[in-house]
Amino acid sequence: MSKIKVAIVGVGSCAKSLVGGLQYYVENPQDKVGLMYPDIGGYEAKDIEFVCGFDVDKRKVDKHLVEALTAEPNCSMDHVDVISNVVVNKNAHVYSGPVLDGVAEHMKDYPAEVSFRTGAIPAEPYSRVVELLKYHKVDVVINYLPVGSHEATKFYIDAAIDAGCHFVNCIPTFISTEEAMEVEQRFIDAGLTIVGSDMRSGFGASRLSEILQAGMLDSGLSVTQHIQMNMACGSTQGQEDIRTGRTANTDFLNMAKEHRLHSKHVSKENVLKGQNSIRGVGTEGMTLYAGPSLTVLQKPGGDYIGSDNKVANIDMVAYGFAGARYELTARLSVQDSPNSGSVVVSAIRFCKVASELGIVGFLRGASHITQKTPPLQMKMEDAKFECDALARRIVTPMTEPQLKENNPEALDLPYTFQKGTNDYE
Repeated sequence: MSKIKVAIVGVGSCAKSLVGGLQYYVENPQDKVGLMYPDIGGYEAKDIEFVCGFDVDKRKVDKHLVEALTAEPNCSMDHVDVISNVVVNKNAHVYSGPVLDGVAEHMKDYPAEVSFRTGAIPAEPYSRVVELLKYHKVDVVINYLPVGSHEATKFYIDAAIDAGCHFVNCIPTFISTEEAMEVEQRFIDAGLTIVGSDMRSGFGASRLSEILQAGMLDSGLSVTQHIQMNMACGSTQGQEDIRTGRTANTDFLNMAKEHRLHSKHVSKENVLKGQNSIRGVGTEGMTLYAGPSLTVLQKPGGDYIGSDNKVANIDMVAYGFAGARYELTARLSVQDSPNSGSVVVSAIRFCKVASELGIVGFLRGASHITQKTPPLQMKMEDAKFECDALARRIVTPMTEPQLKENNPEALDLPYTFQKGTNDYE
């Protein structure tokens, strides 16, 4: 198989885990643990090659991609000792992208070792970004920008379309049906695929919440409360008297202000609302809250498992047979960045295989499996059916209308996007 050439927008901790994780599987081809799909249409992890990156941090810009991946403030675990030219092209340069809304003002208040620092090299103009994507023969662009980077995301979507690249949108930018339809139509017209939006983890808080919500509903229960509180645990929040150790990853610090966090709240709550809507069960009167909520300050010398650790606490109340009450409490602790890498490595290959089959637009099954706010919320078993078929290069009744030869129109395709608001505005 030919290599799938990938460009990374936002060379942060998630990028480091994705690239390092793929190197691990290249070195350990017999190990399939952590891969939902070891083989997708003949493409394995070893068939992905990272060819360039875009960032705004002066410690990463104008560096080789491997060097940029290890630069501060990246804090994900090291999966391997050395990244080879098999995984990262020897000419994989990190270019200076436009800041736009990609860096929150409050991030400047944090120490440099845990935040962003811009201003080294002027940003490449739009036309140059398109040229660079073409020059590196990029197949798939991955959007790893910070949550809240709406204008910056649109910039790279435009560039990807003009350069003829598929797109994996890992942040919660497009969360309204109207906007999604418009974006999808542009990808259809260009003969390209897109997966989005807002990446899940392989097994994270959203996946666990979805399993619990679906399980209760399918058991005939009425769920009256589902609260998911995520905490980033670390040290150093910019206080002058606490300068040692690490804080949470930059994803949590970026969302410390509500205006950056809003779209994430909506996206995560869509996971729960979606499980209700596809079963025809309303959420009226239900106490529902999900989202990254807290960055817990830890003094130096604490016991938390590293700076990339996330803890999710889930509390649910439901009622069943003859009014009997159920209460459920769950706690999940994960390494955040590697958990996301496990789905993105699938999304990249789904885009490539779908394009080879002639499928265009949003990949609905793959988007549900890998993203929190896909264009179509589905039961997990239905989404898995679509992904299994795509992995075997089979066109299904869902994907057949999206074949280029059928001249698909976004207006005719199914959507269940939630309105871009939540109960806590």
